[in-house]
Amino acid sequence: MKKILTAVLSGLLLLSACFGFAACGGVTDGSELQGFDIDLAKAVCAELGVEARFQKISWDAKVNELNSKNIDLIWNGMTITDKLKEQLTISQPYMVNKQVAVVKKENVTRFGNEDAIKSAKLTAETGSAGADIIKENYGVANPVLADSQASALTEVASGTSEVAIIDSVMAGFYTSTGDYKDKLAIVEIDVEEEQYGIAARKEDTGVMNKINGALAKLYKNGKVGEIATTYGLTVALEPEFEYTDNGETAGWDYIENKGTIVIGYTLFAPIAYAK
Repeated sequence: MKKILTAVLSGLLLLSACFGFAACGGVTDGSELQGFDIDLAKAVCAELGVEARFQKISWDAKVNELNSKNIDLIWNGMTITDKLKEQLTISQPYMVNKQVAVVKKENVTRFGNEDAIKSAKLTAETGSAGADIIKENYGVANPVLADSQASALTEVASGTSEVAIIDSVMAGFYTSTGDYKDKLAIVEIDVEEEQYGIAARKEDTGVMNKINGALAKLYKNGKVGEIATTYGLTVALEPEFEYTDNGETAGWDYIENKGTIVIGYTLFAPIAYAK
């Protein structure tokens, strides 16, 4: 995991620090957005002959947003969990991630062990893997819950909270570029690696069959690697992505007839953020 974090950090140092996140109201064509998942979703949709449209959502409401058909896919650095597998149809994993602690630089030694983190003022995004870690690993039933991982970092930077538990992919970006470069630092914690996946409605097995097939083609022709290089995330990619069409078509007629896939996202650099 240290290799992943080191490579992500070094790659992300090449990126421009643009954190003027504007709220994106309604469904957009994504022209005001950039990020690994934004670019990858556009490439997959182009491969499938449909238009990618993007809808900003509350991460805690992601499953409801999907099932109510406000969106067609959750595609935003979503950690695959057993609970989500029960509720949704999920793609093959395409990226490796891990939860890490982010603290003020002057507090790295203070919060350098699990016991110290457990007793800290903890924060995480509502409905996130980080929030689950706080409750399950540290026994904190009511941590400070932020509306995004970026807001959780703001909690720490402002001193309202002491430790944010967020994705390593995002932590690497924010602690190596922009306003937080000299303020915040990563502390590794004792948790297992995770995998990112894309989610469709449980019944839309044909939609996910198409998504997996397009991803496999884009892995093979080098497009996924090209996008990952842009965002310094090559080492975080799953090393292989092979898939064989299983013949499922359920849900695809709905997508094909309207000609668009509406993708739910939150602001989450370097996965999805404003240009």
